[in-house]
Amino acid sequence: MKEKFTTAVSYINKFVQSDLFILLTALLIFIGWCSKAWVPLLCVTVIVCIIPLFISKETKHLLSLLMMFTFIISTDRHKLDSFAPLLALVPVILLGVIFNLVNFRRGRQHWDFIHPAKIKGFHCALIALIIPFALGGVGSPYEHPLAVLAALGLIILCAFGYTFLTATNRDSEQKAQLPEYLLKILFVSGILVSLQLIIYFARLGGIEQIKDAILQKEINVGWAGKNNIAPVISMCIPAGFYFSIKKSKLSPIFTAVSLLQYALLLTTGCRGAILFTTLALPSMLLYTIVKSQNKVAFGVTVCVAFAVAIFIVAYFGEFVSQLITSIIGKGLDSAGRTEALYPLAWETFKKWPIFGSGWDYRLGEFAHDNYTPYWYHSTFFQIMATMGTVGLIAFGFFYFWRYRSLLAHRKNPAYIALLAGLALFDAYGMIDTNFFGPTFFIILLCISLVADINLPDDRYRAFGGRNPFADIANGCKAAAASINNKIKFKNKSEESPAKEGNPASKDNSMSKE
Repeated sequence: MKEKFTTAVSYINKFVQSDLFILLTALLIFIGWCSKAWVPLLCVTVIVCIIPLFISKETKHLLSLLMMFTFIISTDRHKLDSFAPLLALVPVILLGVIFNLVNFRRGRQHWDFIHPAKIKGFHCALIALIIPFALGGVGSPYEHPLAVLAALGLIILCAFGYTFLTATNRDSEQKAQLPEYLLKILFVSGILVSLQLIIYFARLGGIEQIKDAILQKEINVGWAGKNNIAPVISMCIPAGFYFSIKKSKLSPIFTAVSLLQYALLLTTGCRGAILFTTLALPSMLLYTIVKSQNKVAFGVTVCVAFAVAIFIVAYFGEFVSQLITSIIGKGLDSAGRTEALYPLAWETFKKWPIFGSGWDYRLGEFAHDNYTPYWYHSTFFQIMATMGTVGLIAFGFFYFWRYRSLLAHRKNPAYIALLAGLALFDAYGMIDTNFFGPTFFIILLCISLVADINLPDDRYRAFGGRNPFADIANGCKAAAASINNKIKFKNKSEESPAKEGNPASKDNSMSKE
């Protein structure tokens, strides 16, 4: 019986760590979204991902859940009561995590990476973000305690999750596989979101309704509107190009999928994502053809895609013209960003320059009837207005280490693909605030995780291999010792003249003579 159980566990673990598990996770999420029974299907998906934590020390399969779980939401994402049933899963998740840590991660050697002398820069930067999230809005009348708790809870949860995944994926063989494994998840995620967009259009009823939805930019798949769908698709495009490089009969399919995703990106009408992806596309194509082991197949696929694009433009000429006009017709119009939003952010920063206004907003014409964050449609201005100078410093530290960690692997095509996806998102972040959405924040953390975890242990440490707390303690001891020595020296110098000038002492010496 024990032997059969061991064999069964081995097979389960092998499946969970395989690419098929990524497909299973995506399938469950897709079924949940299509059926609109996303709550029970999400519960099933979470349980399927948590059970392996009880029988195996491997945890990389959790990345597929983290990267895709929000895509299952098919109803209004702003209705928080829809998420209430999911609270029942929290004890299950915590139990699985705790059991995995206690059963498979005993010993200090599993946790030495969080020692101050060994902690890496990005990990330290992530923990440092707790400060602006906790202190954002201090001194501002617009900050609400619930807003602080919500923001603080989210960042602490992310920091703990990051630490857990780092601790459980540090085996040399396993961590070396993470970049490509994550690209597989991104590739599948891109297909999943693309299918959602296609089905959304198909459900509208007819070609004219589809045209109207595209031209009016009225797209909502539940978990996201056009300005959320577009950045996800944009981030996933480089993953397909990466797999086009590898020598495989499927390489043309990977290329075709990436180009199809770009075409779907155009239908969203999201100008920022379209602009930055279009500018980056020639570079991605050039890099792929240079690195490709299937140059002929790649070239043929691109040419065929170009021919299909010409046919579509010719067949739907009027609609394509209208689409292009709707995308670029406004030119460089900022949709009120430079005229109202950014000046408002600056004025808010001037009022509360240290900690910002916080995440709860009651600002004149921009007031809300109930609590909801007010978005300044720029990650930079959002940080500046809501978290002040403290936030700008902390996030500057965060961005520095994130890109430094990825650029350290710049000779590896897998990391170049991840870097391209991250850069496309951050470029879009200049004109929007998707960074602060749970979907994107978690995806970005997963990308940073695989870069950070594969950095050499003797480099890229936050404090250069020193323990700042020990240095501070030693400095305090040295200062205390110095002060003590000065006090002793002063006391001796004061006592010495007194002894020399003591009359009693002189009389005593004379009497002896």
